Amino acid sequence: MRTDLPNWTTTIDEISNGIFKVTLVDKFGRKVETIDNATDDTVKRTIADAFEMEKQTTKNWNRFLYELSLLLLRKFNVTFNEYNDLSFGSWFIEISNRKRIVYNGRDYWLIIQEKKDAEWAELESIENIGLTYYKLLTVIDNL
Repeated sequence: MRTDLPNWTTTIDEISNGIFKVTLVDKFGRKVETIDNATDDTVKRTIADAFEMEKQTTKNWNRFLYELSLLLLRKFNVTFNEYNDLSFGSWFIEISNRKRIVYNGRDYWLIIQEKKDAEWAELESIENIGLTYYKLLTVIDNL
């Protein structure tokens, strides 16, 4: 499992037979750790904790979310993406000219859209307060 998270470094150490410590440290030295068996769920849980820390403390949440989304979408055919500082950090990522994720940086909404008859139709919208790492993974898996 890839454990990429923008501006975070991941280490996984076996501290006992079959027991692992997953540690994520950001560029400011903030740390999130989980000790458990080495399942994908343990790694995801640690990343989810770092995601929440980032959401609560970062000064540039919109950029972080954009970069994370691009990382999570690397297995897809991303046909266009754009981040715009002048529009409150709003951004969008288009996948195969048929679906896209839009982030409204002014109102803090993540919006999933699908192209229908040359127009973009909203499929789902998630307010920032309800956005978790697991919810973002679900959105991306459903693209």
